[in-house]
Amino acid sequence: MSVEYSNGNKNGNTNGSTNGVKYVKLFDNRRFITNYLVNQLEENLSNSKLEQFKINKVIENAIHWCLVNGFVLVPKSRKQEDLMVVTYLPFTLFPTPFEKTHFQQVIDLQPHVNELFNKISTNEDFMNKSFENLTMIDQFLGNLWSLYKRAKVEGYSQKINLSILRTDYMLHQRDDHISMKQVEINTIAAGFGYVSTKATMLHKEILKWTGNYDALNRIPHNEPVVKMAQGFAKAWRLYNVPSSIVLFIVLDIEINIADQRHLEYEIKKQEPLIEVHRCTLMELNKYGRLDKDKTLYFFDKEVSIVYFRAGYDPSHFESQTEWDTLYRIEISKAIKCPNIGTFLAGMKKIQESISIDENLEYFCNSNKDLLKSVFAEFFLLNTQENIQKVLENPENYVLKPQREGGGNNFYNKDIITIINRIKSIETCLNGNVNGKKIMEDRYNKDFYIVMEYLRPLASYNYIVSSKYQQQQHIAGQQGNLEKKKITNELGVYGVFVKNGEEIVMNETCGYCLRSKLAEDNEAGVMCGSGALDSVYLLD
Repeated sequence: MSVEYSNGNKNGNTNGSTNGVKYVKLFDNRRFITNYLVNQLEENLSNSKLEQFKINKVIENAIHWCLVNGFVLVPKSRKQEDLMVVTYLPFTLFPTPFEKTHFQQVIDLQPHVNELFNKISTNEDFMNKSFENLTMIDQFLGNLWSLYKRAKVEGYSQKINLSILRTDYMLHQRDDHISMKQVEINTIAAGFGYVSTKATMLHKEILKWTGNYDALNRIPHNEPVVKMAQGFAKAWRLYNVPSSIVLFIVLDIEINIADQRHLEYEIKKQEPLIEVHRCTLMELNKYGRLDKDKTLYFFDKEVSIVYFRAGYDPSHFESQTEWDTLYRIEISKAIKCPNIGTFLAGMKKIQESISIDENLEYFCNSNKDLLKSVFAEFFLLNTQENIQKVLENPENYVLKPQREGGGNNFYNKDIITIINRIKSIETCLNGNVNGKKIMEDRYNKDFYIVMEYLRPLASYNYIVSSKYQQQQHIAGQQGNLEKKKITNELGVYGVFVKNGEEIVMNETCGYCLRSKLAEDNEAGVMCGSGALDSVYLLD
């Protein structure tokens, strides 16, 4: 079965071919990739009312499968005092077609990404130059950078490094060229590893229920948490204290518990001697201690690995206590996943810095072209020419601050609003941005990097979510299956373990595919506006 790029609406115009594959442009200049599974279902639905009944039963089966098999999340509206309830994670009804060469390109690239960001994380001079000015106006980044430098002066007590990364990509079209382009690198709390395995398993079941057996062997094996857990086990053995524990740093109220817990269970499965505990930064401050020899304890148990599933957003630091606790973790003998250097290496400003040829070449020579091939265009608002470039065509760019977790970027008209506000404040300050006159956060041009707006290929699919179910119920349209135009973001996981100068483990460990409505700039799986997906590979 080969990839077919075709028209998503009847008014598209044929736009030639590439490598023998037919491309047709959409009204919004975005090409479509044909999902044979969706087309077949649509044809069946148009021919028989019985098929509608059957597919509603398939969806009901799929939802039950999710609930029984741990493909779930805690609703975001839950309060700490509420009973624990769960709902199913949103999912696409069918997997999404993906060209095998594009998929394999980024799977093979991940070990190079792992090693690159390990090198960046230990290079204080490079990060210092990259973050120049930014640490003065971004309080969160400034605090992290201050802790990093303090810990360097104090002296790091641990030479073992453990990193779990996820590099996100879009299959981007630029003119007549289609290629994988890197969106961002997640160096902290890279989630969805376990539930991505479940999405793959769910789609295999749906393919069986709908009689699409030929597609089963086109879904690639996907078990990210298996190799992630191997990384934890290797690092724990290198620490070499059999009674030591692994500590997950989490939030007071976690909604993605299934994903986190199954990584914990896989660690225990692979190395039964490992105890895994969970706590917040505040709880570690209350029940933990740091001895004079820099050994970290939690409830009098020595901690060998601290794994952060929290601490990536300013809202996770409500007081100085959380910052003080983070610093004690950083200078302790415990292995950090990630340490602050690795977290900082994942900042958007670093992504912009390494897109410059001479910077990338400084860290890697032989694989520079491989890495460069997936880089999008980046630049700063540091010249009038760059500012004007964005203002003239805001639809071609994204304005990004140094934040994780989604929902922080600016698009289209919002970009113009932000830049005009920046220009207005700069005029009022008459160029004086020193001392008390310095502009704060979002109204300082140094706060952002500009990234090329990626236009991923679209396809049709059906999104099943409790959010949409509720909307249909309110509208009195229960049972109606509505085909949606969607786009995808492919995340590739990597695990990296290093002991001093020796690389112990450097591997790709699976993938995550998230889909959203094509008209949305951003969408979150956890809030129900995006969906977990999987790929089926085409030649």
